[in-house]
Amino acid sequence: MAHREERDGLLERLQLLDEDDEAIAAFLDELDLRGPREREMLADLARRQPLADPQGFPEAARRLSLALEALGRHGYHSAAVSRKLGPLRTPARFFVELVARYLVVSYLRRVATDTRNLLWLRETQTVPSSTERELLQTARFDADALMVVFNRRQIGVPSFLFGGIVISLGATIGRATSGVATTDLRAATIVGLVGLAIALAVAWVALRGAAMASRRIRLSVREPLLRLWAAVGACGRPPRDQSRKAAIVAVTLTFAAWVIVPAIVGLALLA
Repeated sequence: MAHREERDGLLERLQLLDEDDEAIAAFLDELDLRGPREREMLADLARRQPLADPQGFPEAARRLSLALEALGRHGYHSAAVSRKLGPLRTPARFFVELVARYLVVSYLRRVATDTRNLLWLRETQTVPSSTERELLQTARFDADALMVVFNRRQIGVPSFLFGGIVISLGATIGRATSGVATTDLRAATIVGLVGLAIALAVAWVALRGAAMASRRIRLSVREPLLRLWAAVGACGRPPRDQSRKAAIVAVTLTFAAWVIVPAIVGLALLA
């Protein structure tokens, strides 16, 4: 009971400070908190209005909708692939666009879902028949429509594909090299080179697709999304895309291609 009364007292004091950021920061500095997440949570609890910027909110919501439409139309088409690849240029472009499509479509669906959920939560916090309720309700209806639109788009690549490639590629090469090394030195070398080429090709595709998706997301959606989140206020960070994860996978595959695969072949040859 004492702990609950202490907590309620803290919340009341925070709310009395209203929108005075300096006063809130000074008050939080007095508390014995365990980390920045607790400070952020208390600052969120101190919020007294469902919208930080009611005047700028409608325009921010419209700009985000426009940006999402543009990203959905242009986000994963016309990948730039070097002419030096020759006849491999067409399949390379196809796979790069496939990776970019997965990243872009996943991001569109996540933004639509997170935006709808955020607006819905804020709508429940408004006073009935208030201006904020009307603004949030209208925007939430629009977010519902965005979810319908982007959920109809099929994802081109499953999220677990590249991780599976890393594991299966290493296992296959290990079995193959160990199986042929004792009888045929040439076969072991060929298997190792094939594995090296596959790993490098997959890494190149993943990195190019991630770079393409990240660049177009930043050009279209990043700024409008930040504006909407700022207009709502006290709602944490906006959703991020998965291009960073795809880039990490690509770097891991590159490392596997240049270090792990030759090491497996070398060990097999020495066996």
